[in-house]
Amino acid sequence: MFKKPLPEETRYTIIFVGIVLLSPLLFFALNHFFKGDSSTLQSDKKKEPAVIVSESEKADIISKATSKSVTDAVRDAVSQGDYSTAHLQLSKAPKDSAEYEELRKLLASNPRARKLPGIRKEADTTQSPLRYLDESTPRDRFSEGLFLYLVEVSGSVWPKFCIQSVGKRALDITAFRIKADAKTFTIPATAIKQEKSPGKVAEYFDTPVDQLSYDAMRALIKARKATLTCIGKSDERVRAITDAEKKGLGRMMDAYTALGGSFAFVQR
Repeated sequence: MFKKPLPEETRYTIIFVGIVLLSPLLFFALNHFFKGDSSTLQSDKKKEPAVIVSESEKADIISKATSKSVTDAVRDAVSQGDYSTAHLQLSKAPKDSAEYEELRKLLASNPRARKLPGIRKEADTTQSPLRYLDESTPRDRFSEGLFLYLVEVSGSVWPKFCIQSVGKRALDITAFRIKADAKTFTIPATAIKQEKSPGKVAEYFDTPVDQLSYDAMRALIKARKATLTCIGKSDERVRAITDAEKKGLGRMMDAYTALGGSFAFVQR
């Protein structure tokens, strides 16, 4: 004899009751499983050793890294005969460090490296900061010149571009035209200054390097023939840019790089 099947409503009721009864057990099992996992992770984390570095240790680490980079740079420059870069890199090392004394003796032992070739430093005064200038750079405003020099302010070095023009009378310069082989650059003279002496008037344009002056200097370094035209309100003055000036631009660009500077801010 076949048993009469349970009514459908009764079967659903039994299933519902079973789910209700089993839910707490399932919840407890899952909770226990995840809690155990979490406590294991926390336990693992507690086992990791804590590393504490004091401020003095940080400074020591940074100092050692800096000394090492300067030492390597000076040795590399000396091995390549680039004594200008070697001296400039040495100036970045702390003067009371063992590395500085070691590198100073290294340069002093080489007669060719004893002098900083091509570059001169002017000590800072209360009126002006420390400056790096090429040996071809005029020592006063009453000499013709087109040059790059560096100014050190609060440990940072900044490049500045300068043009000086001297005549019996002022041109009241409004712009400069630089020709480097087939290339021509016209630089507006936005801030011209003057100095006077008996029978002479010096006009000079002294400004931070920008993209236009950077491009002009790069072209001049490579140029075989170059001229500078000072454009005044009623007259012009033209002269050749000398090989010494062109070489000076190259040396000062290299010096700026050696001191940690970068022309990325004006490069295209």
